[in-house]
Amino acid sequence: MKILNGITYIVTVFNKENFVKNTLLSVLPFIKKNQILIIDDGSTDNSLSIIHDTLENFKDIDSKIICQQNTGPSLAINNNLKYVKYSHIKLVDGDDIIAPNIGDLMKNEMQKNNLDLLYGDWVWDDNPANYKFSKVFKKSFIEKNAFLKIFRKGWGGSSNLMVKTNTLLEVKGCDPQVFIQDYSIPLRITGHHLKFKKKEPFLMAITKTIICCGPRFVENRIMSSKAQTLYDMSMATINFINDTKFLPVKYKKEGIKRIINRCKKWERRKFKKKLYRLLLIQNVFKNFFYQINEMNAANLVARTFKDENVKKIQFKNNKKLKILIYVGLDLLGDALLKVPFLKLLRTYYPKADIHWLAGKGDSIFKNSLKNFSKKLIDRVSDNMEMGTKFRELFIKKKFDEEYDIVIDTQRRFLTTLILKKVSTKIFISSSTNFFFSDLKPIYRMNNNLSLQLINLVEILGNNSGRKISSDLERVKKFLPIERYFINIKKKCVAICPGASIKKKCWPLENFIEIAKFIYQKGLQPVFFLGPQEEKLYKLLKQKLIHASFPLQEINFKKPSPANTILLAQNCLIGISNDTGCGHLLASANIPILTLFGPTSAEKFKPFTNAQNRCIESSQYGSKAIGDIPCSNVKDVLKCMLKL
Repeated sequence: MKILNGITYIVTVFNKENFVKNTLLSVLPFIKKNQILIIDDGSTDNSLSIIHDTLENFKDIDSKIICQQNTGPSLAINNNLKYVKYSHIKLVDGDDIIAPNIGDLMKNEMQKNNLDLLYGDWVWDDNPANYKFSKVFKKSFIEKNAFLKIFRKGWGGSSNLMVKTNTLLEVKGCDPQVFIQDYSIPLRITGHHLKFKKKEPFLMAITKTIICCGPRFVENRIMSSKAQTLYDMSMATINFINDTKFLPVKYKKEGIKRIINRCKKWERRKFKKKLYRLLLIQNVFKNFFYQINEMNAANLVARTFKDENVKKIQFKNNKKLKILIYVGLDLLGDALLKVPFLKLLRTYYPKADIHWLAGKGDSIFKNSLKNFSKKLIDRVSDNMEMGTKFRELFIKKKFDEEYDIVIDTQRRFLTTLILKKVSTKIFISSSTNFFFSDLKPIYRMNNNLSLQLINLVEILGNNSGRKISSDLERVKKFLPIERYFINIKKKCVAICPGASIKKKCWPLENFIEIAKFIYQKGLQPVFFLGPQEEKLYKLLKQKLIHASFPLQEINFKKPSPANTILLAQNCLIGISNDTGCGHLLASANIPILTLFGPTSAEKFKPFTNAQNRCIESSQYGSKAIGDIPCSNVKDVLKCMLKL
């Protein structure tokens, strides 16, 4: 579409019913042959109706009302640049009053001086609609070091600017990852030339003419929030640094240090009465100066303002980062505990190259869980014999790859020291209370092992509204399984009586009693036994003639955790020892009752289903799992099954 000489006014509105009529009346009479785009950014009040009523008296004007879900002004502007017809854009906030005929005056000044961006002054008033603007337009002055001024001190305002349309299109609009556009527009325009080896900077000028007047007080005004302003300034700076190839290193370091100090001051003010918290925060910031980069700064900003009422645009990091995850032994139960961690990491970094490294032995993600993890892990290295021997500190490292992020999932001091030899921008490890970690939490880590791993991911950024799932990637339905459960004709309860460690096994006679109890209640006990439990199968089959044993009774081509998950999806609930089989039931997303003896429920219990329950022998003053009474297990099952 050909861009014509003129002005497109873009008015962004969100819940401005008390102001939007006067805002439009300050613009519409002076539009002449120009254009106005009014973007209702998901208002829930009467704003949209007022907009329609106001435009009824200006039917000859080129106007367009655009309604969208609430995304914030930055995305509201970006999404609608495609409708712009004219050479200059005048932004107007939905509660501001702009000076009479100011659009034409600003455009003339820009064309006379070949400006790309022009800023004016603004004022606050209790009654903006009655504010008396000066009729004199004061001469503008070109900012010779516009980029450094914006980069170092920031710049505010939206209704007080005019920008050349082609310039805003060239810089691709506002920063789409920042809610408010005020700081990102001047930064992206004045610093755009630094993305190229040889390019003339855009011209920005300032006039002392008062361009607009805003209401002194607006309830819930975003820009009145100090936290919002600091968050947006920081994130816009980080994104600019990250995207600007030829930004001098000294400015990059200067910008990141400024952000770190800004966050430090915020935390000091917020927690000034909590000395222990302050000392922890100071320790976090001290560590940052050993590894200053935009990734660290972005993670710090996200964590600093995590609990503030700050509008954030939820986005995924679509850069193809290289991430190394180190684990020790990678057995079934341990691997299943790590699934929520992997899923959250993949949510944060959908295009990352995730390298899973098992320091000892085979990785189950390379074997029986391979199909489940193919969308979570890009490559698996196992049997690496890495992270266990003191001499590894002094020999050449096993691989020379460089990573953006290395996550150490274990806590062994020696292993962490060995992993520190790997080249990376960010190293995360909870070993020795995060002493070696580039990033540290400013909250207490959870005691649950799965949640501890999730905390390691959350250190990397904002976890607002996270949804964590332990579900593994679904596989195709298997017809024999469907037929098997159709033939049962009863609602089923899954039972996992085994465990690789005998001390973790609740007595078999107790499981038999529970199976009989389930059957008496009109439900079908369904036992899940591994390929090594053939003797147990024969014994249980003899004692429980009505029980089902699908892993032994269905003709599967080969044993696989997939079979257990698919079967368990047909059950109402499950009961299990603290074992890998129990975590497979949890991966089927059914409620689980887990029995704990020598191991800790707080550390190892499945957590993603709100109906999950656990019973510990410690509740009865013992570490022996056999001391858990059958009667108590029955009571919990009754509650879970609503019997």
